[in-house]
Amino acid sequence: MKEAQRLASLATVFVWVGWLGIIWALIAGLLWWVDLASKEAFDFFEAFAASSAAIGGPLFLAVIVASFGHALRLFPMYVASRST
Repeated sequence: MKEAQRLASLATVFVWVGWLGIIWALIAGLLWWVDLASKEAFDFFEAFAASSAAIGGPLFLAVIVASFGHALRLFPMYVASRST
């Protein structure tokens, strides 16, 4: 049971890092979109496409880290429920 608690606390770190990465990627993409849209070389939709393409990779990796953390938190609960 002690190992399950330790694994769940480690998984919490992955969850927090993942969600902070998601928030960071969305805020960075929004700020970059506003910056590009204000320039005359880009219109509104081109700026959105460029900023979306730029944050796609970091956002995808952050979602994977958060998902891994959530799965890692569920696994100790499953193991603890099976052992009596």
